Amino acid sequence: MLVPLTVVLVVLLAALAGYAAYLTIAGRAMDNPMFYLACAAEFAIIAQLVVGIMRIGDSPGHMSQGLFVAYLAGLVLVVPVAGFWGIAERTTRWGTGVVLVGALGLLVMVGRLLQLWNGS
Repeated sequence: MLVPLTVVLVVLLAALAGYAAYLTIAGRAMDNPMFYLACAAEFAIIAQLVVGIMRIGDSPGHMSQGLFVAYLAGLVLVVPVAGFWGIAERTTRWGTGVVLVGALGLLVMVGRLLQLWNGS
């Protein structure tokens, strides 16, 4: 994994989770800044997928490469699913709550990817 890209990804996901928490608590629906933040996070996730697959040969020998690629591919799916679910629920505050749960889940998945990469 590329550490600067991982840091950017974690910062974007933390910002998305924080903004989604704010909108959920305020009872507001998804808005344009949340959409753009989710798009930026998705682009960083796709970049992480590409870089992760390209650098899989540099991984420690004991790492499960199949599990690593499965986590990378799973990351790509979460933001669109949470986003569409959030848009479908935009008349309630729970639309932003779904995005919050998705962003927090992605942060956990990125942490697990780091564990896999470092051999844990």
